[in-house]
Amino acid sequence: MTKRLLLVGAGHAHIEVLRSMKEKPLHHVNVCLISPSEYFYYSGMVSGYIEGIYSLEEIRVDVKRLAHQAGVHFIRKKASRVYPAFKKLFCQGGAVYPFDMISFDIGAKSQPDQFVSTSDYNHINDPSKQMIEQLKELRQTSHPLVIGGGAAGCEMAFALHAYKNKNKIPGQVRLVSTSSVLDSVSKRNARKLKGIMQSKGIQMWEHERAVTVYDDNIMTSANNKIRHTGVLWLGSPVADPLFETSGIAVDEKGFPFVTDTLQFADYEFIFGVGDCVTLESSPDLDKTGVHAVKQAPILCDNLRRFAAAMELTVYEPQKVGLYILSTGMKKALLIYGPLTSYTKPAWKLKNKIDREYIDKYK
Repeated sequence: MTKRLLLVGAGHAHIEVLRSMKEKPLHHVNVCLISPSEYFYYSGMVSGYIEGIYSLEEIRVDVKRLAHQAGVHFIRKKASRVYPAFKKLFCQGGAVYPFDMISFDIGAKSQPDQFVSTSDYNHINDPSKQMIEQLKELRQTSHPLVIGGGAAGCEMAFALHAYKNKNKIPGQVRLVSTSSVLDSVSKRNARKLKGIMQSKGIQMWEHERAVTVYDDNIMTSANNKIRHTGVLWLGSPVADPLFETSGIAVDEKGFPFVTDTLQFADYEFIFGVGDCVTLESSPDLDKTGVHAVKQAPILCDNLRRFAAAMELTVYEPQKVGLYILSTGMKKALLIYGPLTSYTKPAWKLKNKIDREYIDKYK
């Protein structure tokens, strides 16, 4: 009997599932991909696009076309709720899709709910495309403000600065972080990155939280008034409310737990990867695309195994990960455990890795 698999979201892991199914179809399983966007924008290359190094086509994958090539039905909708007891997924607009297996790779939001009304970018059908458009506008303004001092926030601040510098656009890039910048790495490496930012003239406010956001300024938890000409939210990941409103057990931040086989703790027929879930065995694991990429082959294998009622394989996170942060002007900061390199060859390595990754899906 034919089973139905729903892939919800077109993230790093699910595009690998599509590629896998293109090469080796999943027999006796009807597969549908549900996503609000027809494109996957590779986060590792977005900063290079904003700086002007890559074209739009170089950093994105046509998900609809890839799905068609893999024999997967593409549905452009946003999931709003799942009913595990009835094995049904509800989407915005009222459409309902039954399933036997379902996998979530929908990422996480970066803008807290209390600030959603301050931006129109959270109310459109294609959030990824809208973020690209927002970034293109921001780089032309005098004082763009990045909220978030993690890897993504820092890279975007560097990219905005590099674009403005190359195109002689006056002004200054600003960044606000609730913690120290890049606090996921050692203090020594974080200080190194901070020094690079300061040398470029990027203004920072650390250990401050955006409390109120206005059209031309924000007020922080330290009662600082910071003027801006546009805000880019890249703060701590915020869970999609889909899981909690569906009655699924979540952690204190709203993310559902998955086991080391990438199955939901309470439902073996629900899988989850990347930023949208919390790994039960490693709850403090950073929510970055790196882990979704590493989880992808395990997810591909386990979806096949589950469909065939076979024993599943286990995902083990890397103990030491490679971080290469673009700092603009084709230079990057490479961090691998205690090793650090701030050079042009580091950027060339990042460029090589990124191009090889995206080329797999073209």
